[in-house]
Amino acid sequence: MRYVLEHLAVVFGAATGALAARGKGIDLFGVVVLGLVTAVGGGTLRDVVLDVPVFWVQDSSFILSGAVAAGAVFYLARFVDPSSMPLLIVDAFGLAFVATLGTHKTFSLQHAGTVCVVFGVVTGVAGGMIRDVLLGEVPLVFRPNIYLYATAALIGATAYLIAAHLWPNSPFNLVVCATVILLLRLAAIRWRWRLPVFQAENDGVA
Repeated sequence: MRYVLEHLAVVFGAATGALAARGKGIDLFGVVVLGLVTAVGGGTLRDVVLDVPVFWVQDSSFILSGAVAAGAVFYLARFVDPSSMPLLIVDAFGLAFVATLGTHKTFSLQHAGTVCVVFGVVTGVAGGMIRDVLLGEVPLVFRPNIYLYATAALIGATAYLIAAHLWPNSPFNLVVCATVILLLRLAAIRWRWRLPVFQAENDGVA
């Protein structure tokens, strides 16, 4: 199950990178690069910091999956509604899968629970942050109308830890984490849930 989830994470991550490039005048090569950066950026950062072999270096099929997904979106995106909603929905799936795997891998290395949650969130959001920086945009995670992005990953990672203590070594833990993140993120998009914005009373007043 984990291997399938890893490929799904890469595919959805690459798809969000490719969709984000729509309307930017970027050619096929650039779209594939953005897709791959989005798909493997978070996992690469996680593995480098944890000092373990980088997952896509060990298995190059992840690069192939990401490249194919980004290339497919390049040709199919013309049939997608030009609004940002498709990007947010696809990104919600990518976030769920990637953050789940980040949490699971860190937990399997026997790190503390807090570390597992941190790397779950980092794995989930770092690729998208790199994508947005390359596109010259404010990273999605920092936008005021993001609707529980990193927060969803944090809650899902916490749910994984709870499940892992209740059902040790069960693949069901992966399902719990991914489901919590996905449902929370989609619900936040649908009903516009978000955390309070840091703003002083005199902000915007001359």
